[in-house]
Amino acid sequence: MGVKGSPKIVGFIFAFVAVIVIILGVWVSVNTKQLQKRCTDTVMAEIVENIKVKSRTKTKHGHRTVTTYKPVFDFTYNGQNYRIKSNSSHKPALFDVGEKTEIKINPSDSSETYIPADKSADYAGIICIAVGAVFLVVGILVIIKLR
Repeated sequence: MGVKGSPKIVGFIFAFVAVIVIILGVWVSVNTKQLQKRCTDTVMAEIVENIKVKSRTKTKHGHRTVTTYKPVFDFTYNGQNYRIKSNSSHKPALFDVGEKTEIKINPSDSSETYIPADKSADYAGIICIAVGAVFLVVGILVIIKLR
């Protein structure tokens, strides 16, 4: 494989990465839809806390600390009190402390919940599919151009 073959490898790498990212996006979207189907009972929950989640990211000039907020919900379901922490965090906070929001619960497994106001999983799936599609097109164009 000489110099001409090397750029073609880049095209195949782009296409390979694209397929993985698209599969990830589809997996996230399908899992979210399945969770929505299983969680059919509705309760109102109160946001009792926004847990600060700090993360450090590298920048050109060093590091930067980013703070996001993970909501904690209190609610009663079938006479039992629950306190759950969201799986996702947001900047700014998605909810204010004291605010009430709807939560969907799986009647067969009350530990499984879905928060309709939190669209982050929906957006993550769409973004992965879109980014993967762009990488796939670039990879295919590189492969075709170098034939």
